[in-house]
Amino acid sequence: MRFDCARAKPGALATVRIALFVLAGALAIGLAGCSASTRVYNGTPALTLTADAAGAFSTYIVGIDTIELTQKNGYVYPAQSNDEQVNLTRRVNLTELFGAPGIPTGTYTSMTIYFDYSNPAIYLQGAAKAATVKTASGSTLIPVKVTFAPNHPLVIGLNTSTPFAIDIDLAASNAIDAATNTVTVSPYVVATVEPVDTSPLRARGQLVLSQPGKSDVVENIRPFDDTYYGDPGVGALTVNTSSSTYFDVNGQVYMGSAGLKALAAAQNGTVMTAYGTLGSLATITPQFNATQVYAGTSVSTQGTAVIRGTVSARSGDTLTLEQAQSVCPENYCTANATITYYPTATVTVGPSTIVTEDGTAASGLGVQSISVGQRISASGTGASGSSLMPGTLNATSGQVRMQPTTIWGTLVSGASGSATLDLQQIDLAAPSTFDFTGTGVTGSEDANPASYAVDTGSVDESGTTAGTVLSATGFVTPFGSAPPDFSASSVTPASAGPTDLIVQWNGGTTAPFTSSGSSGLVVNLGNSSIEAADMQTGPQTVQLSSLSASPTIAFGCASGTCGNAEFGIGNGSAGISVFDSVSSFLSSLTSTLDGSTGISELVAIGTYDSASNTFYTQRIDVVTN
Repeated sequence: MRFDCARAKPGALATVRIALFVLAGALAIGLAGCSASTRVYNGTPALTLTADAAGAFSTYIVGIDTIELTQKNGYVYPAQSNDEQVNLTRRVNLTELFGAPGIPTGTYTSMTIYFDYSNPAIYLQGAAKAATVKTASGSTLIPVKVTFAPNHPLVIGLNTSTPFAIDIDLAASNAIDAATNTVTVSPYVVATVEPVDTSPLRARGQLVLSQPGKSDVVENIRPFDDTYYGDPGVGALTVNTSSSTYFDVNGQVYMGSAGLKALAAAQNGTVMTAYGTLGSLATITPQFNATQVYAGTSVSTQGTAVIRGTVSARSGDTLTLEQAQSVCPENYCTANATITYYPTATVTVGPSTIVTEDGTAASGLGVQSISVGQRISASGTGASGSSLMPGTLNATSGQVRMQPTTIWGTLVSGASGSATLDLQQIDLAAPSTFDFTGTGVTGSEDANPASYAVDTGSVDESGTTAGTVLSATGFVTPFGSAPPDFSASSVTPASAGPTDLIVQWNGGTTAPFTSSGSSGLVVNLGNSSIEAADMQTGPQTVQLSSLSASPTIAFGCASGTCGNAEFGIGNGSAGISVFDSVSSFLSSLTSTLDGSTGISELVAIGTYDSASNTFYTQRIDVVTN
């Protein structure tokens, strides 16, 4: 049960934090603290957060301060009241379980989310320095009101859980002046009870109880890289596991029940992170079905510093990381800066460094397994004790987790089980920033980004046309062992992956389309107000003006069964309205374009079919003036 010993008033923010008590003693305290006149009967929104259209940024670190939910009768309740730092560029293909707070039952029709830009770290792609950040409102604390789809409000039932997805559109949230390295922000957010995003889900928290007999773990949720472990978190989660669930506990790898037993021996409050999907929501504590679980020093602890990034060079036991993000240990953080960004950082490894490969119980791993191009998460001590300043980590007695890395490149040649790529991007960085010296086996050439050899496993690329843009996810070949340079677990043509279609009008326009209706939208590329109009897939950008005609932005998907639709209209200052049907979206769009109100940006996320010059989408955001 969850208990909130405060009664909210219409139009007022409830001032007492909502806590989840999962142990019997804490439950008794919760019961004792509420009288019959103040008891509130609760349910749980399972809050998730993702980001979209981040192609312009290599890093986007910002604070999310508070989330308030408003009932249709005007009552306002806090669903989240911690200031959490998050790198939104790392939430494009990975959704975060933000929290599972207990809130009173009822129907909620809107949300207000507060963004904290007092300590941002925003880097444009290719920029060596952080962008100057301005806010459209002039304030560093920015509230954005989101009104839910009229026919799908957030309904919280007694003692049950409900999915609730928050999606931040970075393209629609930022006006970029690349010449001056300046970003003006006005956050654009949509939210829905019918999640559109299908990315893997990450659930981070602190261990409460491991139950090998039930094959599950109970954790108190602490999202992102929250290091303030003194409070009860933002709700509890039951993490279900199976015999195939991978565990990495303090650098030791287990499968299934052995991992649960290792967690049972860990100290209560140990930091843990699970990856998987939401499970049953039939009870007040939501369930989560985990494929991978990491805990202890494999994630972070109160006394361990963590730094993540992509290895851009290696000299002996010294690794240079590109686009590195550090997580400070508890009590070493300054203000709300739990994470810090470094364009480059250094990690030192040694014979005692524990090396693991995420998701795989691989044997024989060591520091020689870490090569250039590999994304890693390293834990250890900083340059001065436990602090991580200024971006130097000593992992000689720590751990390095090798994590799946995504590369993009143009196909040079393909065969059954192999492909040669001309690399365009490694993780989120340009190949030109990498030094591949030492990656090749003795007597062979080092890895060459212009002819990068990829083991594609069972994938046959012999029939793929040279010049096709591909993305591959997998692990880099151990240092000094190339070729091949990379072993892929998946290979995907760019045309099959998510593409962002972005159109911007300078000063806005009241006539953005040559046609609009249920058959789709066609942007008027002849409009003199157009500032930019392109499609972005990974590092690849295609100007709409280079096509034979303006593409039709069609509602739906090219083939198969489409997922849920999600459309937004509005702006961060005036508020954003969400629609989950084409008819309601088009009706609102027509009324918005009334001759006086214009739109300054359109962002559609979907796939492009070059044969028919059609862009298929179920997700459109329209930014009004």
